[in-house]
Amino acid sequence: MYASRDGTMRLVISGPGKSHAAAATAALASAEDEFDAISRGWLNFGIAGSGELCVGEAFLAGKVTEEASGNVWYPVATWSKKHDLPRRSVTTVSRPTEDYPPDGVIIEMEAAGYYPIALRDSTVELCQVLKVVSDDPEHPIEKIDKAFATRLCEGALNKSESWIGSFLDLGREDSARLVDPPGYSEMISDIHFTVTQSHQLRRLLQQWHARRPDDVITAAALTRQRDARSILRELRSEVFSPGRSRSES
Repeated sequence: MYASRDGTMRLVISGPGKSHAAAATAALASAEDEFDAISRGWLNFGIAGSGELCVGEAFLAGKVTEEASGNVWYPVATWSKKHDLPRRSVTTVSRPTEDYPPDGVIIEMEAAGYYPIALRDSTVELCQVLKVVSDDPEHPIEKIDKAFATRLCEGALNKSESWIGSFLDLGREDSARLVDPPGYSEMISDIHFTVTQSHQLRRLLQQWHARRPDDVITAAALTRQRDARSILRELRSEVFSPGRSRSES
């Protein structure tokens, strides 16, 4: 397991196979607390086979299928298409094979192990799969060695630099969205909110702060009735009253 010098990226090398990928993803997720992360973007990166002649090409998964169970997941893109990479369906197989599927589907051995574990820790937008084609009908699996795989991965990462930058930006934006807005911690500690009410409170305070960044609101300022329902009701009234501020009310 590795971390970049600035702490923004973490890497765990799983080795081949679905079970190894699942275990490695779970290990990295449990270790993330050490990095004090708020929002996590996940990327499964590795080599894959294709029935088309496209060794060295990098693809994002638009669909991940586990061959053994038929389970399916759909990673999605949420940023400008100018930064996107071509997307292909990816099928996770249990063992290496040169029986390539038709219609541009690429095959590999890890994505279906990684994806459901990562999805428990983040959102579908922030769980992605990036594969570089290493073998096809004219480039058999047995000719893949460490040096060849390293060159392929370096080339794929260079080609994907713009997309990876956009992916990192998306994670930063999501982290900023999840940061507790001013006043939130105070209200949660002083007054009982249910899980649903706490989500509503965070969203309303984010809206309040976006409209009035210099006007920090507190529970005491909101209402004399110190209960969650009353606070949410009054906060909605405050947030959706254009031009009104606490100093005016």
